[in-house]
Amino acid sequence: MGFDSINFYKEFIEDEKQFYLHEAGFDEREEQLFRLRVYDGKTLWEASEVMGYSRRTMDRINKTMKKKIVKVAPMYYRGISSKYN
Repeated sequence: MGFDSINFYKEFIEDEKQFYLHEAGFDEREEQLFRLRVYDGKTLWEASEVMGYSRRTMDRINKTMKKKIVKVAPMYYRGISSKYN
């Protein structure tokens, strides 16, 4: 099973999605990728076609985005961060 076949982002509840959009410090490309993955359910490779980047570039953007999510994840408490809804 390849990494692209697993979409970890689909498990996020809306509160969590909004939290990461506001707190993770995504740059423009990371935010666009996050939205494509979370809201549109795109695979990493489908997102690369939409955004017009190579798979290698998308992999790099995705890795950076995931690091930012992991960094702020301890600040997220399910249901408490509802100020972003």
